[in-house]
Amino acid sequence: MFSDLSNDFIARVKASGLNSGEVYVEYCPMALHDKGASWLSNKKEIRNPYFGESMMTCGEVKEIIK
Repeated sequence: MFSDLSNDFIARVKASGLNSGEVYVEYCPMALHDKGASWLSNKKEIRNPYFGESMMTCGEVKEIIK
């Protein structure tokens, strides 16, 4: 499942850090039948992977990993 992979990847990036730049942990409260889900992005702009074009901008930046 994409959300499980995203959660694992977020934990690994937090643990190892970044060599340069920043990564955004983004979150949509409506994903997974209103359970909510996170994903990583290299851009601050929300591009929600859970709902396609219908709700592409649904979500918020929860954390910035530097």
